[in-house]
Amino acid sequence: MVVADVVPGRLEKALAVGADAVIDSAEEDVTARLAELHGQSANALGRPRPGTDIYIDAAGAAAVFDTVVANAKWHARLVMVAVQKGADMDLGGMLRSELTLVASQGYPTVIFEVTPELVEHHERFAKLISHRVPFAEASAPSGSR
Repeated sequence: MVVADVVPGRLEKALAVGADAVIDSAEEDVTARLAELHGQSANALGRPRPGTDIYIDAAGAAAVFDTVVANAKWHARLVMVAVQKGADMDLGGMLRSELTLVASQGYPTVIFEVTPELVEHHERFAKLISHRVPFAEASAPSGSR
């Protein structure tokens, strides 16, 4: 598993919880680093692409989506668990790689299915928490009840 981010602290956390490698996308060429780590492949038109099979976007930033589309090999998969409102998508780029987009969100019963694992591995998961906000300071998204 390779983690790309622009925040050094999050990259350090990724390594601490088991990432094989990290990419500081503010400082490194993501394409070159992925090709170094996963080998060389191509998109449907034969254009060179890193051999990365699966991308997971947990940030929802347009720059992440654009980077995946620019690097996706033929039949790669992108799992999106977040998206910024109004983000543009390069559908032509997706077609050239025949990129599979898998979208996911939490469901009301999921927490009960994963709670035993969270309890068992709580020390490892605690390292993933970057910010804590007191409940009294949290606000509901606009339009919610």
